[in-house]
Amino acid sequence: MKYTRDILFQRHRLSQQQIDRWLGENRSMEFIHDKVKQLNEMKHFIAVTDRLRENSISFICIKGPLLSYRIYNDATVRFSHDIDLLIKPEQLDSTLNLLFEDNFQFTEGNSWPREKVKQNLIVKTIHHVSLYNKESKFCVEIHWTLMHGVPVSQKKLANLVSQNQTVVNFAGREFTVLNREFELLYLMIHGARHGWTRLKWLVDINEYPMDGMNLDLLQRLIRQLHAERIVSQTDYFLRKYFDKELPFDKQKHLPSRLIYGAQECIDRTNIELQSSTKDIFHDILYSLNLYPQWSYKWGLFSNLLVRPGDIDDHHFSSEIMYYIYRPFSFIKRRILHV
Repeated sequence: MKYTRDILFQRHRLSQQQIDRWLGENRSMEFIHDKVKQLNEMKHFIAVTDRLRENSISFICIKGPLLSYRIYNDATVRFSHDIDLLIKPEQLDSTLNLLFEDNFQFTEGNSWPREKVKQNLIVKTIHHVSLYNKESKFCVEIHWTLMHGVPVSQKKLANLVSQNQTVVNFAGREFTVLNREFELLYLMIHGARHGWTRLKWLVDINEYPMDGMNLDLLQRLIRQLHAERIVSQTDYFLRKYFDKELPFDKQKHLPSRLIYGAQECIDRTNIELQSSTKDIFHDILYSLNLYPQWSYKWGLFSNLLVRPGDIDDHHFSSEIMYYIYRPFSFIKRRILHV
């Protein structure tokens, strides 16, 4: 496939500066309005994070403008559709209430219900809620865990996050972020989980500053998160698209579905808001191959039995009822179309 500027911008969400680097061109100044938009996003990013600080809410910045700053020494090179903030679960209510005060509202399909049964299901099955401010046209994702869908417990993952943080000085402020080793691994896991649907995630890794990185720590984190297949898959696509290899050991064996399944995702001409039933089954088979552990596969299957939309739309007194309702919900929406 030939990657034109329009495809890289619209489909894969690369910024004009990143596209210049990809295509070997120098045309980003023709799209100055995009740069202005990114600068405006930075203003809102600072405003939101300042508000959290003023209210003693601690947070970790994930990806977003600070990732751009670490890669390019410029927070506006990498395009960010929203900002992702990881907070402590016990501060979730306070954070949401603060954002509501600032005219943020949940985006479609997102909610934080009052019922404990629903809250517990949401925490178990998804890792964030998304809020949008119509006036500023700014989106914030509030995470209570770094990610779901990994073959380790949430407690162990939280411990790894707490042990692998650092501070970045930006705009006269200190921001807590993941250290470089853990952030790089997180970027690989994030891209792999989404089948590298957007090449912007592969670009992040291709251009990530790896000089001076603690490779022993990185290898240890890979083992702790059982991410050997994901690292090998990342290396495969780095070599294919950028003729670059990761500078550390990779697993030699890689299930073929992790190659052709991800390639199908990359080659899709557009990303539908609602995938076809066929695409859903292909994506499930792809996801099953990301990790070999049976505990991971069972966790993936369990999460498939609960749909966030069903949690929002129905009021059952016990968690098990939402699991029982899921097959009926799937048939109703996908087969009966009601």
